[in-house]
Amino acid sequence: MLNSLFILVFYYFIILISIYGYGQLFLNLTRQKNIEVNIGYIGLLGLFFILIYSYLSNIFFAHNIFHNIIFIIFELIYFLFQFKKNQIQIKKELFLTFIVFTILIVSLFIFKNHDDFSYYHFPYTYYLTQENFHIGTGQFNHGFRTPSSIFYINSIFYLPFAEYYLFNFSSIFFLGFANIILLKKVHNIFLIEKTNKKLFKINYINYLSLLSIIFINIFFYRISEHGTDRSAQILILVFIIVILDNLNSKKNYHIDLLFMYVLIGLIISLKAFYIFYLIFFIPILYFM
Repeated sequence: MLNSLFILVFYYFIILISIYGYGQLFLNLTRQKNIEVNIGYIGLLGLFFILIYSYLSNIFFAHNIFHNIIFIIFELIYFLFQFKKNQIQIKKELFLTFIVFTILIVSLFIFKNHDDFSYYHFPYTYYLTQENFHIGTGQFNHGFRTPSSIFYINSIFYLPFAEYYLFNFSSIFFLGFANIILLKKVHNIFLIEKTNKKLFKINYINYLSLLSIIFINIFFYRISEHGTDRSAQILILVFIIVILDNLNSKKNYHIDLLFMYVLIGLIISLKAFYIFYLIFFIPILYFM
């Protein structure tokens, strides 16, 4: 039992590091090298990169153990390269990451799986690890007609010794990176600005972020019971806060559409029903 626990914890942090590495790679590919390092945003970018890759790669390859090992090792090497290049800056971010995900790891080992896990969550994800070109299987199971990106991301975590016991890990990464983004916004409460020797009033975004942290960690802490919509709901809170924060900025160029596109892309891919949140881009375009 101790060996199994060690394997799960080991892969937990290995996958976390690889997600961060792919987030850095995504930033480099989009020529956003000078962006301020934030492990929360970069983590979501890494998950988005893995999502796009998993959709495309499964057309040609099954996400078996051999494929996934190469995928993870490549990014571990890239992460080490980035760590050596920006060691001081990354160390500060990794400390917060370690604290947050060490606390959240407890939620992986408690509570039962989601009611639909045995119905189509597990079969769909497992099929991705065994076969490629996953088209036409909706005839055999109604659940196979409602795919979610979380199945494709989880299929990348099919690794030696642990195998399908890592199929619940995606949810905790969404929760963890959302917590880090919100914690950084709450931290601004303690950064007191002085204007004319008087204390500058605190931004309402800080309070909204604090309430969101409390809400998501009370109502969404049962990781094993997450379906395809829980992670999307967490990201919706982050998405709205990011929009309000950018619209509240005094400088128009501060509006960063990259993260908004990634957030809405992740939300819709997790649950297509949430496509109606595209309406939030109307005020963004108006202010731009």
